[in-house]
Amino acid sequence: MASWLGKMWGGSHSSSLPYNIKSDPISAPTKHGSHGWAIHEASDKKSDGGELTAFQANKAELAKAPLRRTSSLANAKYSDTSQTQLIPALHHFHRIKRLIHPRILRAHATLDTDYPDDTKPAPGLDALEKAAITGTLIIVTEKCMPLDDWLENLNPHTPQPNAAAISWGIHNIVEALGFLHNQAKLAHGMVCPDAVFVTPSGDFKLGGFDLITPIGIDDGGGGPTPHFRKYEGAVCPADYRSPERASGRYDVLQQSTPVHSIDCFSLAALIEYVYTHPNAGTNGQVPTPLKKALVRMKNDSPKLRPRLAPLLKCPVFDNPYVKAEMFLDEVMSKPVEEKIMFLQSLPDVLNRGSLNENVAIHKILPLLVMGLRATAGNESAMTQDVNRRETLAIVPLLFQIAESYLAKTPELFQRHITPLVPLLFAINDRGVRGAVLQKMTLLESQLDTSAINSAVFEPMCSGFSDSSGPLRELTLKSTIVLVPKLNHSNLEKLVRYLVRLQSDPEASIRTNTVIFIGKIAPNLTDMSRQKLILPAFMRSMKDPFTPCRLSALRAVLSCQEYFTQKDVAEKVLPAVVPHTLDAANDVRAEAFKVVDTLLVSLRTESKKMAKDEADRISAATCGMKSAGSSEGGGGGGGIAASPASGSYLSGFSSWMATSSQPSEGSNESSGDGGIPSKKTMTPASNGASTPKGPAAPKFSSLSLSDAQIGGASKYNNNSGGGWSDDEDLMGSPATGGAGDGWDDDDFGASPDGNDDDFFASFASKPANPGGKVGSLGAGSRLTAPRKATGMSSMTSRAAPQMKSSSGMKIKKQPKPAVKKLPASTLMDDGWDDF
Repeated sequence: MASWLGKMWGGSHSSSLPYNIKSDPISAPTKHGSHGWAIHEASDKKSDGGELTAFQANKAELAKAPLRRTSSLANAKYSDTSQTQLIPALHHFHRIKRLIHPRILRAHATLDTDYPDDTKPAPGLDALEKAAITGTLIIVTEKCMPLDDWLENLNPHTPQPNAAAISWGIHNIVEALGFLHNQAKLAHGMVCPDAVFVTPSGDFKLGGFDLITPIGIDDGGGGPTPHFRKYEGAVCPADYRSPERASGRYDVLQQSTPVHSIDCFSLAALIEYVYTHPNAGTNGQVPTPLKKALVRMKNDSPKLRPRLAPLLKCPVFDNPYVKAEMFLDEVMSKPVEEKIMFLQSLPDVLNRGSLNENVAIHKILPLLVMGLRATAGNESAMTQDVNRRETLAIVPLLFQIAESYLAKTPELFQRHITPLVPLLFAINDRGVRGAVLQKMTLLESQLDTSAINSAVFEPMCSGFSDSSGPLRELTLKSTIVLVPKLNHSNLEKLVRYLVRLQSDPEASIRTNTVIFIGKIAPNLTDMSRQKLILPAFMRSMKDPFTPCRLSALRAVLSCQEYFTQKDVAEKVLPAVVPHTLDAANDVRAEAFKVVDTLLVSLRTESKKMAKDEADRISAATCGMKSAGSSEGGGGGGGIAASPASGSYLSGFSSWMATSSQPSEGSNESSGDGGIPSKKTMTPASNGASTPKGPAAPKFSSLSLSDAQIGGASKYNNNSGGGWSDDEDLMGSPATGGAGDGWDDDDFGASPDGNDDDFFASFASKPANPGGKVGSLGAGSRLTAPRKATGMSSMTSRAAPQMKSSSGMKIKKQPKPAVKKLPASTLMDDGWDDF
C-alpha cells in the first residue's frame, strides 16, 4: 500500500501529494501549543478543490527544539533536559493515521519525506529514536483551526449561541474519548486545548496524540508505556495532569485502574478552561449543572473518577442546538419518513438562529447535496413517492441556504450550487421545477452568461409547452430575469415561444405574455421588434379577456418609441380607437390616454414635416434667385430660354408650385432684363424707393387671384376680369399690354422677332353661357401642343361676360385671329421635347 502511494505521489516533497499546500503558514511552528507543527492551508487537486489543512514539521528543527519545561520543581526529576520535540511529533505522526472516528481529527494523507515508500520502511513506535532527522513530516487533515483561535473568533455579542456551540464541542470530545477508552482501549494522555481542533461547522475534533498509551499493560513497571512516562511531564501542561501523574506515581495506574481515569481529570480541567473564556457566553462561570460533575471528575483517587459517557446526560447538553447537530450526524441512517420531517423543520430552525451560518454551510449543505445526488440523479428512484418527497424537502432548504449564506460569497455558490443546476432541471417533477423557477432571480445573479444560456434557459424551455397551466405561467414569469443575459439564438427561440403563448387557452397566460413582450422590447433586435411587438399588441387588443386588452394598451404606450410615425398613423391608432367605446371602463380610459399621447407625437411629426418642406422650397427659391442673378448680370433682357433638353411641363409645374406672390410693384420691370422684383416702397426725402429684399424672378409665385380666376385681380387695372378675353391675358392695343403682368417678353420672344399671341396656339372653345364666373368649364383641359414658339397653348372655355366692381358690364373684345407659324419656325423653336 505504501509503495503504491509512493508511486502515485512520485517524490519526497509536499508537491508529490495530491493536494495543494500553500507555502505560507497560518500558524508558525514556534507558536505556543503548536508542539513544533506549522499549520498551512491546503486544497484537493483532483476533486472539487475542497478546503483542507496541512500540518508540517521539519525534523531537523524538531530535533533542536527542547520540550516545554514544567514549572513544578517536584516534577523536575521526571524531565530530561536533552528531550526534544522530535520523538513526540513522530509518535503523533504514526498514531493519527491509524485512528479513524467522526470525533477524531481525520487525516487524509501523511508523508515522511525521508521514507516516501516501502523501499526504506520507517521505524516503528518502539524505534522512533532510530528515525532519520533530515526530512519533513506532513499531515493533511480536514479543515480545522486550534481551539484557542476558535474561542478568540467567537462573537462576544452572541452569548447564547456561543454557549450552545461550546456545549456541542464538549459533547464531541466526550464521544471521542469514549471511543478511545471503550473501543481502542487507549488513554489519550494529553487532553488539553493544544489537542483540540475545531472544524468550520463547529465540531470539536480530538488530536495531539503525542502521549497516547494503553493502560495496565505488562511493560515491566506496570501502567503506561515508557514513552508516556518519559515525555508526559514535558509535553502535557501541568494543569491537565492528574495528581498521580504530577507526583510520578505511575504504579497507581495499574491494570485494575480504569483506562479513563487520567483523561477524566484532564477533561474536567478543559471544561473549566473553555467555559471561563470571555467569549464563552457564560459570564466566566461553569454552568451550574456541571459544577458537581467536575468535582467528581477531579477526584484524587483514579478509581473514583466516573466514566465519561454518563456526563452527556447533563442538562447542559440538552438544548436545541445539540439535538439538531446530533440528528444531522445521524440523518443518513434515519428512516426516510423521519428524515423528511427533519428536513422540513430545518428552514424554521435556521430562521430562528438555532443553527448558525457555519453549520448551515459546512454541515447541512453537504448533506443536502449528497442526498440530492443520490435520489435526483437516479431516474428510477424518483418514481418512488418517498424519494420524490425527500427531494421536495431538500430543494427549498438548499436554496434557502444558498440565498441566505452563499449569495454573499460567490466562490462558495459556484462550488456548491452551480454544479447542481443541470441536475435540478433534469428532474422530471413539476414540484421540483416550480421550486427551482421561484429562485430564478438568485440563479441569474450568481451564474455567468454562459451558464445561464446553457444550463438554465435551455432546459427550462420545456416548461413553455408543459401541459400544466400554472407551470407554463411560472416559466414565463421566471424567464423575465434571464432576458438581459440571453444570447441572440436564445432570444429568437424565446420569441417563438411567446408567439405560441399568445394563443394559450389560459387567459392569465395570454395577459402575462403581452406584459412580458412589453418589458423585453428593449432587449430585442430591431428585426425581432418589428416582427413581434406590434402584431402581438394588436392581437392582444382583440382578446376577449379584459385585463389582456388593458395590458396591450399599456404596452403600446411603453413601447411607442419603437413604432414609426407612419405605423402609428396607419396601424396603431386604427387598432386603438375602437377601444374608446370598449365595454370595460378601464379599457376605454386607457384607450383615450393612448390616443391622446400618440396624437401629440403625430402633431409634432406633422410640424416637422411642414418645416422640412418649407426649408426645401426656400432652398429651391434661393437657387432660382442665384440663377437669375447670374443670367441677368449682363443687363440685357428677360429670362433665358429653357434648354432644348428641358421639359416644358417640368418648367410649368415648377412655376405653378412657387408659393410667394409678387408685390405691388410686380408690374414694373427690374433693371436686369425686365424681371419684376418684389419691393417695399418707403417714403424718403428724394422720393426714391428702397427695395426691402433681393429681387425675385417674375412669376415666382401665383395664386388663383393672380391668374384672375373668379374676379378682378390686383394685376389687372382694366374693368374686365377672368379669362374670358384674350385681351385680358395679353393686353389690348389701347393699353399696350402694360401693367397686366402678362407681357410676351415674360415668356421669352421668339428668335425671329415674331410677336404672336401667347395663347394663340391654344385650341379655344366657345364660352359656356351657363358657366360660373371665375371658374373653368367642365370641359377645360390642359393639352400639350406638338410644337410652338412660345409656351404650350391651353384649351379653355370662354368665360361669360362679367361685371366690374361698379356694376357696369364689361364689353367682350373681339378675338384676334390666330396666326400660324411657318414650318421653319416650328422646327427651330427650341421645344424639341414635344
